[in-house]
Amino acid sequence: MKVAILETVKASAGFELEFDRIIIEALQEAGHEPVMMMPAGTVLDQNFDVPKYELSGGSIISYDGVKGLKKVWYSYLRETRRVKWFDSALEVAEKEGIDAILLTTATYRYLRALKKSKLRLGNVPVNFIFLGVNPSEKPKFLKKAKECLPYKNIHLCVTTLRDDFGNEKPDNVKLIKPPVMIPAGCKSKSAADVLRIGFFGHYRKGEKNIGWLLNSITGAQFKIPVKFIIQLAPTTEEDRQEVEKIVDGWKNDKRVEFISHKLLKDDWYNAIQSVDVVYLPYTAERYLYNWSAIYFTAIGAKKPVLTTKTLNPEVMEKYSIGEYIDTTDYEIFRNQLEEFVNNYETNKAHYNDALEKANQEYSKSAFIRSLF
Repeated sequence: MKVAILETVKASAGFELEFDRIIIEALQEAGHEPVMMMPAGTVLDQNFDVPKYELSGGSIISYDGVKGLKKVWYSYLRETRRVKWFDSALEVAEKEGIDAILLTTATYRYLRALKKSKLRLGNVPVNFIFLGVNPSEKPKFLKKAKECLPYKNIHLCVTTLRDDFGNEKPDNVKLIKPPVMIPAGCKSKSAADVLRIGFFGHYRKGEKNIGWLLNSITGAQFKIPVKFIIQLAPTTEEDRQEVEKIVDGWKNDKRVEFISHKLLKDDWYNAIQSVDVVYLPYTAERYLYNWSAIYFTAIGAKKPVLTTKTLNPEVMEKYSIGEYIDTTDYEIFRNQLEEFVNNYETNKAHYNDALEKANQEYSKSAFIRSLF
């Protein structure tokens, strides 16, 4: 099939384009012909090396750095343009013989625009891919989903590890498991003589217990050499100053290496490939409902994890790909980290076996089969 990815959210590097990249690779591996649809004049940070079709209706609207009334205005502009992009997408699809359209990071707001667009009345199948639906969004999502029931070409695909809908799920909604987020060209690097544990993400003061991880360097009793690779990409000026203090305080300790800038595109995957274990201390409630991109990158890279019982718990309930950590008590955390490190060589084969099985269930090919 000739399948178009309709990208209207961002042209700059980030999750949206990485998800597009993964889906394009998966489509190609399955024998499909992926193409891109974008508002006219859009220049992506990545070259996917697939045909591109331009849409009329205006340029992409970015919320980066926008606040207050200006953001309200931008929100109105984005929705107005989204209707025009949808109309244009139908015209392009019919003209160019496109068999299906994918919107890869949809929200219920897309369905609001869809109701005003000709796209809902076409014969081209349109798959809206949602990255989970949390309890606060669920009533709005269900309302919009039911309004789409008369449109037989519209399919709503929720990527999730759980079923929070039960009998409420409309017939046009399908639940599918998310894919591993690793490009085909990225291969796992062989482990070095030292066990490398990596944390990757933004730094916000007080979040993610980075202090506990650093304290364990001197406070824990490790029986094998360990090195911590810690990304601390600040998001504010205050955070930047805090990061500088942390890095300066540990600059002479060879057991820790800091990355204080953003990691984009292949740099992101290469950094994750360079470690043996990925540290995932996330505890926000949203991770019960929305799958974590870095978690599924770690799975795709076949890296054992240190994670919490809040972060996509369905994975560890089925596959023992690592160990849990406690984020409420430092002594418990330190003991868990010690036990994990000191038993790593004994348990590594078990983790690897579980990772192989997880990769089969969450494979990109399984995702494409479920999607269509």
